[in-house]
Amino acid sequence: GLGDVYKRQESMLEERITIITGAAGGIGSAAARLFAQQGAILVLTDIRNKELQEVTESLKESGAEVLAVEHDIRDPESWESLVEKVRGKYGRIDILINNAGVIQPGEAEKISLDELHHQVSVNFLGTMNGCRAVLPTMKTQGSGKIINVASLGGIVPMPGEAVYSATKFAIRGYSLSLHAELHHSPVGIAVVCPDSVDTPQLDYELQYDEAVLSFIGDPLKPEKVAKGIRKAVRTKKAEVLVPSGMGIVCRLGMAFPRMYFFLLPLLERIGSSTIKKRRKKKKTEK
Repeated sequence: GLGDVYKRQESMLEERITIITGAAGGIGSAAARLFAQQGAILVLTDIRNKELQEVTESLKESGAEVLAVEHDIRDPESWESLVEKVRGKYGRIDILINNAGVIQPGEAEKISLDELHHQVSVNFLGTMNGCRAVLPTMKTQGSGKIINVASLGGIVPMPGEAVYSATKFAIRGYSLSLHAELHHSPVGIAVVCPDSVDTPQLDYELQYDEAVLSFIGDPLKPEKVAKGIRKAVRTKKAEVLVPSGMGIVCRLGMAFPRMYFFLLPLLERIGSSTIKKRRKKKKTEK
């Protein structure tokens, strides 16, 4: 019955060797907690080693098996050594969650070239590096699942965050193309597109008036996105939208770009007023 189906789905993560990038906070650490609860063996990576160790310690205290690796996703050699380490210790890689990402709001011509390159190299190249690093292992072992975290900002354009939006469009395009490429293979890939999430990244965006489209609705809890990632691991879907309703609205909007651009001034007004309210609230909390 249904109970058995749920048990089977739970056990899908049991002892699965799962690499999560950007695991020191936000969506990454929420996914780590959820997967740990379901018995996955975790390999957590981040460039911020101190925060990564804190997440790792708290997971170990709750009985999870965790290996923490300081790792720069921009660097293909860093990926090579990570894959070697994981294969050396566990003999396989079952799941890769490419989650690490950065954002720098600002007008297109005003953000520095360094900030532009940083977003492209972390968000897009970092994701591609990860896929390329684990695919040979997964193909050889005849199983594996890659989950790339994009954004609803990879479906609809984001004024004031054009580079970030472009990297998420790119991750989505790459993931869906790879899904098609791996169609006849035992290796699966999916892209997860969440709405704005209540993380330090969103707090950072709050400092910028340009980030209006990130503040249209209430931000999601990272745990909700973690559940979307788990769903992507378990199903054969090419794309998981979080929340699905808003995701479908975004897809429809882009099927009719004129409609989207017609609604844009209204969306910007909503976003601006939310930014003002949230800043006010932060001030009073201080």
